[in-house]
Amino acid sequence: MLSIAANLFHSTLEDKFAALAQAGFLKIDLTHSDFGADKRDIEHIAELAKRNGIEISSASSLREFGGNTNHIHEYDMDLARNYLKTLAQLNCRLLVVMPPTIRSKNIDINQILADLRALANLAIPYRIKIALKALPWSPYIGSYQAAASLCRDVNSPNFGLVIDTFHFLSESEAIDVLEEIPTSDIFLVQCSDFNSSMTYSLEDQIETYHHKRLIPGDGYYESSIVTLIEHLHQQGYRGHYSILANNAIYKTQQTDELISRINSFQEACQVFL
Repeated sequence: MLSIAANLFHSTLEDKFAALAQAGFLKIDLTHSDFGADKRDIEHIAELAKRNGIEISSASSLREFGGNTNHIHEYDMDLARNYLKTLAQLNCRLLVVMPPTIRSKNIDINQILADLRALANLAIPYRIKIALKALPWSPYIGSYQAAASLCRDVNSPNFGLVIDTFHFLSESEAIDVLEEIPTSDIFLVQCSDFNSSMTYSLEDQIETYHHKRLIPGDGYYESSIVTLIEHLHQQGYRGHYSILANNAIYKTQQTDELISRINSFQEACQVFL
């Protein structure tokens, strides 16, 4: 099952939904920039999804979440509640959450665990799953091992992990790391290519993550991404895969051209998707 992040295409939401449906892609991923708190915006997106027969597969919208012991804690939880209500209105069943990335004396790792448990509990009535995404520059959840450990401690059937091929490959993780994570704990695999010259430092990684991720095949790592997908398939993973790309070069390219390149990647790993 392959979905595509909406922010890849630089057109209106109407055009994005219509183009994906016409190309046969019936799953889309949203980010915080794709919808706001305005009820009319949410209703509009829900209507577009219904009209085009597209499922909103995931929302990567809850960032810098957890660990605060002051007034920010209440803000985090209120924001989480609002996102869950919004996702329920959009019939989206997966919320991606990202950990704090700035070290602070006000952030406590035990409080992060407590907040993630609370988030998982809040999501249960909405039938929404929570997927934690490790970030290498997070001082609290910077590796898959740390994320997997937290997942075990949260111990909720609706709480799992995101595997990001960009992070995995730019960190030169051994593929054996995946064998330590039960496939039942993996809720989403995000697929991004990149140019190796961009990952010499942590600063380069952050810059690439936010602005220079490529469609698999447009960088140097398509074969490695396919190998990773094959390994996950052999381990029993049958969940969602998503194309996540945000390089500025795509701003000037036509939607049908981008979809053609996504089709090429899909053909390269169609046995496993």
